[in-house]
Amino acid sequence: MKRLSLTGLLLIPILILGSVTGVTEKIADRLVLYVHMARLYTKDPDRKLAMPVKDVSKDQVANTWHAPRGTDRLHQGLDIFAPRGTAVLSATEGYILKIGENTLGGQTVSVVGAGGRVYYYAHLDSYAPRIEVGDYVTTKSVLGYVGTTGNAAGTPPHLHFGVYTTAGPVNPLPLLSDRSREKKPEAAEAARSTRTRNRVITN
Repeated sequence: MKRLSLTGLLLIPILILGSVTGVTEKIADRLVLYVHMARLYTKDPDRKLAMPVKDVSKDQVANTWHAPRGTDRLHQGLDIFAPRGTAVLSATEGYILKIGENTLGGQTVSVVGAGGRVYYYAHLDSYAPRIEVGDYVTTKSVLGYVGTTGNAAGTPPHLHFGVYTTAGPVNPLPLLSDRSREKKPEAAEAARSTRTRNRVITN
C-alpha cells in the first residue's frame, strides 16, 4: 500500500511537468494514432487508389517501377510529373504517420491506410498548411505540393509515390485510378443553361 502511494506521489510531478511541456499531450496523441493504426490493420487493403497528383490522369504516368537507379538499387515507386506547386492529395483514407525530410526523398509525407499499407509521398516542394502526424486524411486531403527536393534536384518537378505493404514495396501503377475532374464554374453554368433550354423546348 505504501509502495502504491509512493508511486502515485511520484507520478504527480511527472504529469504536471508533462502537461506544462506538452509531453503528456504528445504521448496521448501517439497512443491514439496507434489505436487507429490497429483498426486499419484489420481492414482489407484498398484495391483502387486515387491519383495522388491533381489534374494528372493515369495514362500520363510512365511505369518507372523498378527502373535502375545508379548501379545498386531499383526504383521502388512511380514518378508522377507535374508543374511545380501542383497539389499532392492523399491517394486513400488513412492517418498521417510521418512528416519529415530525408536525403533521397527530400520533404516527405507518409500515410498509413487500410491493411497497414504505407503510402509515401516524396520530393515535395512544401507541405500543406497545418498538417500534423496523426491527422485523419481522405482522398480530398492535400498533403503538399510537387517539387524537386531530395535527390530530385535538377530534374523536372515530380512526385515520387511509393506503396509499402507488410511484405514489402509494390508497384502503385495497377492500383491507380483517375480522379473525376471538377468542372469549371463557367462550364457548369453553361451545362445548366443548356439543360434549362432543353426543358423549355421539350415542354
